[in-house]
Amino acid sequence: MGEEELLKKMDLNSTTKIYWSLTILATIGGFLFGYDTADIGTALDLIPYHLSAFALGYLVAGASLGAAIGAIIAGPLTDKYGRKSILLVDALIYAIGAIVSAITINANMLLIARTFIGLAVGADSAIATAYIAEYAPKDKRGSLEMLQEWMITAAQTISYIIGFFILFEFPLIAYNIDWRIILGIAAIPAIIGLIYRMKMPESPRWLLIKGKFDKLKETLNTLGIKNVSNDELYTIANEIKNDKPKLTPGVKRALLVAGLWMMFQQITGVNSYGDFHEQHS
Repeated sequence: MGEEELLKKMDLNSTTKIYWSLTILATIGGFLFGYDTADIGTALDLIPYHLSAFALGYLVAGASLGAAIGAIIAGPLTDKYGRKSILLVDALIYAIGAIVSAITINANMLLIARTFIGLAVGADSAIATAYIAEYAPKDKRGSLEMLQEWMITAAQTISYIIGFFILFEFPLIAYNIDWRIILGIAAIPAIIGLIYRMKMPESPRWLLIKGKFDKLKETLNTLGIKNVSNDELYTIANEIKNDKPKLTPGVKRALLVAGLWMMFQQITGVNSYGDFHEQHS
């Protein structure tokens, strides 16, 4: 069996329950990202600290700044340590950031927590879709990866519902406790994700490139691909090392179009409205 045969087996494999389970675990970071973009808008007017204009702006934008940095540094880290390892670290950092946001005693502590939350969601968003693409069958890859976007928007809706319920039920403690609950409750899905991500298999393509054949066989068995020997995997790994990928003009165009599309979505200003809408209501 060569590289093409193995990849063909993975591409033609049936999309069983395990694929959807892994995708949900991988896209928990998308859920946390969506919740974070919405919860700060709800809590912003309730935070009792006296914030300067810069601090107020950073309280909202700090997570986005952290996300940009996290997305950049995630690439080399995940190539070295694996997809699963960094996804675990991301969930842990987010959980800590959410908990610190809830128990913060001053503005600086909150701003630092927001930055670390951003680092986590930025790295997680960059890695999750790559992780999915590296195990998903070819004809279901788009469907599985779209779950990332669905998780983001679903979490934004859930965040607003949670905020409405908390403020409606407990209006008298809005400036003391409510905002802390709104920000801190995100630690719950982060911790749940951290626990269940420990059971995730590592990316089969990463294991293959790194020559970790025993773990690769376990991952392939989990995905329903059996009877692959170490000798076959060794041959495939050598083929991959000798076949250097090239950035073709078609790939460059697709990358440019996708990048511009995401950039245009951001510069519409819709995020600013979501973050500051409560200040104008």
